[in-house]
Amino acid sequence: METTKFDPYQLLTELSSSQASGVLKASNGRSVWHIYLKDGELQYVDCSVQTLAQLSYFLCRQGLEQCFNALKEMPPVTKTEEASIATQAQGLIQRSMLWLQEQQILDEIQSRQIVENITQDSLETFLWLRQAQAGWGNGTASPEWVTTVLGEIPLLELVDTVRFLRQRLKGWQNCCADIWSPYQRPYLLDFQHISKPVANGKLSIEALTKLAHLMSRGFSIRQLSVLLKQDELHIAQLLGPYVEQNIIYLRNPQPPFDHLPRIPAVRKISTISRAAQAAQTSNRIFKIVCIDDSPTILSEIERFLGNTRYEVTTVDDPIQASSVIFRIQPDLILLDITMPQINGYRLCSLLRSSSVFDETPIIMVTGNTGLIDKARAKLAGATDYFTKPFTQKGLTDIVEKYLTQLSPA
Repeated sequence: METTKFDPYQLLTELSSSQASGVLKASNGRSVWHIYLKDGELQYVDCSVQTLAQLSYFLCRQGLEQCFNALKEMPPVTKTEEASIATQAQGLIQRSMLWLQEQQILDEIQSRQIVENITQDSLETFLWLRQAQAGWGNGTASPEWVTTVLGEIPLLELVDTVRFLRQRLKGWQNCCADIWSPYQRPYLLDFQHISKPVANGKLSIEALTKLAHLMSRGFSIRQLSVLLKQDELHIAQLLGPYVEQNIIYLRNPQPPFDHLPRIPAVRKISTISRAAQAAQTSNRIFKIVCIDDSPTILSEIERFLGNTRYEVTTVDDPIQASSVIFRIQPDLILLDITMPQINGYRLCSLLRSSSVFDETPIIMVTGNTGLIDKARAKLAGATDYFTKPFTQKGLTDIVEKYLTQLSPA
């Protein structure tokens, strides 16, 4: 089957907001990801082309090189073990992690940290996908070895992890347009260029000389980060100015890492004049989505906002809310806090994890008036806080306040 365009943030938002348990399998050519969720939270993620190199990277990052060396003594896989392993990626990590624990080379804390790092790293490349084929396996449990290492407690909070990785994506996108993978291999074409002045370059001639010798050995940005004991994004940011000014060049990733998706480029936003904007929005119909488990409240909101300027969509099932919001992409969202299965705080945080709803006003509508509730709404990314019961004027005023900001003055 052919791959199709899709939004990984939307997929995760919909699955997490419905508190799903199972596995999301996504594939893009030779790369396959398994994202295991339990009650909407992350349990484990693997990527088929990262595997043992990934484990080696994180062992070295934690100063556990002796663990990787010890893996050379691991006995070969048996036919029974081979038959019980779902994927090659899972098999390599599974056997290595369990063997290191059995030999007491890794303790529980170190093992959990390694699995957490692998999960976050695999999820990061999944979030770079823009073309893929995806399917959901409802109720599929995490691999048994993951439960053995971690227990039943979810490994990572999905909202916080996705938010962190999205900020990290911005860092990659801002460092240099030519850097699109941590597996690219930088090199210096001419050592005489080391002494050339580079705008925004932060490396001394001594540091650049040392780096040039390492690059001559064909190391990737990720491998350089291990040798220099720095985060790979930081290394990419240091290299960026030299790449832009053709002092340092980049080779493509070696197999199998050339099958991973590229870091998505920043979207180019067309600029139009304020007069053109005004012409476009003078007759604009604003789309508003209201989510509340009370049909009475939704009926009141629809009645209060029912005029030709607003197109109001109401949702009384919070589990369906995220799919409706992504489909409609409203100009403003009214969101109840206290709802069954998923509360408004969590849904708000999930929506904010996607660039689609970076600037969308999200107004929390609730009967709670405490300062703690307001603080939680702000932390979740809410634009404002509106209490029940409300009048038509109060609702219209707060909606107009934020929709007016979307129109040019």
